[in-house]
Amino acid sequence: MAAGGGVRKMNRDADILTFAVRWRHWGGGSRSDIFVEFGISPDMYFRRLARVLDSIRARDLELDVREDLRKICRARRSERTSASTK
Repeated sequence: MAAGGGVRKMNRDADILTFAVRWRHWGGGSRSDIFVEFGISPDMYFRRLARVLDSIRARDLELDVREDLRKICRARRSERTSASTK
């Protein structure tokens, strides 16, 4: 049973990475696109994406793509932080 959960998590990580690469030129996808695709908030999505980018799963991405995605993660998560402090 635990193995199935691990496989789903690995597939979900791959899905997150694929989505991120597809949407990187447009700032990482809209709030609604993220929710429809993954059923989670953008903040949770970008936290997970940041974790995936630091994992072995992202090793095949070009360095500039990884850096672009990291910048998007930081920017989108800081949007949330600045919105919550207003």
